[in-house]
Amino acid sequence: MTSKAGSSPEKAAGKDAEKKLPRKAQDVNLALRRAYESAIDETIPQSMLDLLNKLD
Repeated sequence: MTSKAGSSPEKAAGKDAEKKLPRKAQDVNLALRRAYESAIDETIPQSMLDLLNKLD
């Protein structure tokens, strides 16, 4: 048996993967993606930065 590296049928990426998911799973994915994006956009409080600087 031979198989090509990187060609796994179980792993689908991007929008193709979402098309195969049930609607509820798509909704959960969207909610998680929005929560993640909003967390990324948050600024780090100065008190946390001060604590991190003390570690150096």
